[in-house]
Amino acid sequence: MIRFFTSRISSRTVGRAPLRLRRLLPTFALIAVMGGLVFQALQGDRGLRGWQELRAENHNRAEILAALEKQNEETMAKAHRLRSGSLDLDFLDERARIVLGLASEDERIVYSD
Repeated sequence: MIRFFTSRISSRTVGRAPLRLRRLLPTFALIAVMGGLVFQALQGDRGLRGWQELRAENHNRAEILAALEKQNEETMAKAHRLRSGSLDLDFLDERARIVLGLASEDERIVYSD
């Protein structure tokens, strides 16, 4: 039985040591602190939720990196074909037609969007 400061002695509390709320306060404080720490571990920025968000962001960035690496390989292959030591004349002709808009007299140019 919990005994407050102003409570009277009754037949139920005679012969027993009173359980004062002061003695329970450290226990309740410890439980509150532990609850706060558990909440931060699960919901905080550095907790479980934050870790899951970082994994999702890492996955997205890995996909972007793979796309950029593929684009870089294609650009490097085009640059290699335009070097003087390994000049691909067909590729040079194609690029000149696209970039400069050049065509021979017997060709028709069709533009599409």
